[in-house]
Amino acid sequence: MSAKLIFSDLDGTLINDDLKVTAATRDAIRRQIINGNIFVPASARLPKGMMTVVSQIMKVCPFIAYNGALALDETGKVLISRFFDAKEAAEICRYVDEQDNDAAWNIYSGYVWYCSEEKSSRVKNEERIVDVKATPTTINQLEKLQGVHKGLIMGDSADLDRMQEELTAKYPDLTFVRSSQTLLEIVLKGVSKASAVKIVAQEYGVDLQNCIAFGDNFNDEEMLKEVGHPFLMGNAPAELKQRFSSEQITADNNHDGIAKALAKIE
Repeated sequence: MSAKLIFSDLDGTLINDDLKVTAATRDAIRRQIINGNIFVPASARLPKGMMTVVSQIMKVCPFIAYNGALALDETGKVLISRFFDAKEAAEICRYVDEQDNDAAWNIYSGYVWYCSEEKSSRVKNEERIVDVKATPTTINQLEKLQGVHKGLIMGDSADLDRMQEELTAKYPDLTFVRSSQTLLEIVLKGVSKASAVKIVAQEYGVDLQNCIAFGDNFNDEEMLKEVGHPFLMGNAPAELKQRFSSEQITADNNHDGIAKALAKIE
């Protein structure tokens, strides 16, 4: 069976630790496209940061950004755009600044990534990874945004554990989910890669049972469980691996996990 839609996370999944799509993975995806199937990257990244990766494979494709808060088809038509309140985002940024640690806040609205006026080393490292520059701003300026697609807190794992618990209790209208040990993602309640996958599959007229998805972390779990052919990367956290069968776990992102899984079902 060959999937009609192939959804894939980027960091830790489509790209290796050197931030590259391996030749084997690139060629495997291109074969799927030649066969008439559609590749849909699904990431927590902003659109511009996604295209620095996807352009290693193709120039144009549908995509799901901001953990499902924004989705576009290959023509640029908006399929999903879900904001949360900018004043709530500003409150969360102030909360982060009040913490006695080196956590850093980030706010994403439309195609723009905002950070504090004094960029932290964590933000600079993320700029290097996604190959996009953040726009320094004040929290007061953030309050003037029409809405926020995503917030992101960068910090040490233990600090994020505590902040995730505190913020979840304070903001029941938002979802706080980890995309890595050092990244805490914030979106409107109900927004997820899973909800976006449902909408995109419906847009293309494809049954979810005929879809494949690849992911490596907790913000991918619901997406993987929505499709008929889920594959968890070998570099996923041990806790997450326990929730999938051995047949649903492929090789890690440095050893062509996507290519190996696609070869099994071609």
